[in-house]
Amino acid sequence: MHPVLKSALEPLAEQIANVSKDEAQIAPLPGPGRWSVQQIMEHLMLTYCQTIASVGKQLKSGKPPKHRRGVLQSFVRMQAIAFGHMPQGVPAIRAFRPEEFAAEDGPAIAGRFLRMAEQMDLCLVEARKKFGIQVCGEHPVYGALRVDEWRRYHAVHARHHLAQLRATVRYAKAQTAPSAAKTES
Repeated sequence: MHPVLKSALEPLAEQIANVSKDEAQIAPLPGPGRWSVQQIMEHLMLTYCQTIASVGKQLKSGKPPKHRRGVLQSFVRMQAIAFGHMPQGVPAIRAFRPEEFAAEDGPAIAGRFLRMAEQMDLCLVEARKKFGIQVCGEHPVYGALRVDEWRRYHAVHARHHLAQLRATVRYAKAQTAPSAAKTES
């Protein structure tokens, strides 16, 4: 895996290495739209699937995308990709919201997560060979991106969710700890 992705994605996999199947399904309270450990990871994997689909479409056609970024896309792209900032509290695009999945424990989720990231990176390697430094696919928010921009986006996005993941793991562990069970009795 490319170092830009590896340095951002491996910490997420490490965070969930000792999460049980039950803990992976506990969403923090309060508030609607709070995701469990597995939902956070499924969300990230959905973005990898979108990247594979978008870049794969261009690889299949043999041509870079024709669409270029609009002014708004350029602005939000610069904020996320150039400055490495994604705003907190912005809801995910519906296509990237995890809805149905089989419950798994942390090690299983982490393994699937890293395999999916590797598959995405292999697609990006192929795009680099085919398109060089041209754009190679379109992101629904950021518009047409080059290979280096895709990697940077996924690294920034992973870091954006890292603090959320850590807090969710802590919350889930606290809910399943023996002392938590005794105080509820």
